[in-house]
Amino acid sequence: MAGGGHRTTSAHVRGERMGAVDLNLLGYCGIYCRRCDIYEAARAGDTEKQQEIADWINQQHHAECTAAEIRCGGCRGPLEEHWSVGCKVRVCASERVIVTCVECDDYGTCDTLETFYKGGDYESARKTLERIREVGLEHWVSEQRS
Repeated sequence: MAGGGHRTTSAHVRGERMGAVDLNLLGYCGIYCRRCDIYEAARAGDTEKQQEIADWINQQHHAECTAAEIRCGGCRGPLEEHWSVGCKVRVCASERVIVTCVECDDYGTCDTLETFYKGGDYESARKTLERIREVGLEHWVSEQRS
């Protein structure tokens, strides 16, 4: 495996839970949905928070996003509920049938992942993947319960 560390196997995900951590909510890129404002606002039905996020997106990116568009079921959820249906990281990782990008031989040199990280405030996602690479998925999960 490129970069050393621990390899996660796909047996660890696909509908599984490890303790209090639902692995379906761990994005390929390292985003953990339970810490994502978009996912949590939609899950809670918090229309005020969804509008706040939409307003921020519109201001920062000169977009026309509505509160109703602030929804996401996670990378492994239904595509019609995915925040970014065309997410290149999700498309690539699902084609490679991996749990997280750490499993990929291109991890550490992947332009797709680096472009994603540069496109927003994703440092916590990068740190999550680095930690999984260092200690393995099972140990990372146990750290989330602490």
